[in-house]
Amino acid sequence: MAGHAPIPELVAQRTAAGTYTVRNSAGAELQIGMPGAAGAFSPVELLQAALAGCASLSAEAQLVSRLGEDFDAVTTVGAVYDAEQNRVEKLVTKIAVDSKELDPGDHDKLVSSAARVIDKLCTVKRSLNAGIEATTELVRQ
Repeated sequence: MAGHAPIPELVAQRTAAGTYTVRNSAGAELQIGMPGAAGAFSPVELLQAALAGCASLSAEAQLVSRLGEDFDAVTTVGAVYDAEQNRVEKLVTKIAVDSKELDPGDHDKLVSSAARVIDKLCTVKRSLNAGIEATTELVRQ
């Protein structure tokens, strides 16, 4: 049986109507609000951001080894939303890199090796694909 590594809890504190400030144990913070709220991410945007960051960081070593330390990358994550079910059905991640210096064969090898390492190392993608049990409790302060 695999061990369970501790993952610190996040704290989301209500800071205004419809807005929460999320803080982690490292002192970082961000704003969460309803879609379109100024200066805030929506919850679905945070899901997209988690996948973008995880996939990008998982592929980082592969990309550095083939493209060099100073490579440029832009990661986008599109979401397919089912309004009837009120859920995201699919997330599509694309990592765009400048690989024009690679010949087509080396580019293809980079694409397949990056995909393999993302599938192996990206905890967010692995968790989403396996399904996550999410529970919520309302407790007294």
